[in-house]
Amino acid sequence: MRKIIITALLCLIVFSSARAQKPDSLVHPASDISHPKSHFTLAFGAGWSHYFANMDLVPARNVQKDFIGTSFRFMWEPEYRLSLGLETGFYRIFRVDSTLTAEYSMQSRMNVVPLFLVIRMRIVDNFYLSIAPGLALQYTKITGIGPEITSHQFSMANFEATASYFYPVSKLFLVGGEARVMYFGKTNDTMFSLNAVFAIKL
Repeated sequence: MRKIIITALLCLIVFSSARAQKPDSLVHPASDISHPKSHFTLAFGAGWSHYFANMDLVPARNVQKDFIGTSFRFMWEPEYRLSLGLETGFYRIFRVDSTLTAEYSMQSRMNVVPLFLVIRMRIVDNFYLSIAPGLALQYTKITGIGPEITSHQFSMANFEATASYFYPVSKLFLVGGEARVMYFGKTNDTMFSLNAVFAIKL
């Protein structure tokens, strides 16, 4: 509950500061590309992710925590430094392959699909910082010991912090990278990811 209250206060502070902002320049200083006052951006990212578990339930040699994750983000970007949007994605949290006996083995997979409300601010040209509270669906699949077992749970108190760099290669397209840290309240665990990002202005 304390994390939810702190997140809500941060959002209120950001919204309050946004009302006092002045509009940004409509021309990019380096590329001389004209920008509309308000536009939408759709971004897709993919890259390495690592899961930091709160506790290890099985021997570390059986657990894999490094995977390729993906992110999808839809942003509304007005003429101000502050922009708002929604983010989702797909990340594999961990994989466990265990040999129970000579005849039986077990494979366990846990994945997460987040849904975040993104509050992003441009710090300097092309560089952004964002915070994003939201929900996450965590689901597990276990195979190898009888019928397939699946389960899922909703994590309500989650948080993400992201640092992004986007370079405009044309009037419509941008490329860049993102570093993000995600916290999942249900399991009290964190994940770190580095993504290459491609974005298009709508």
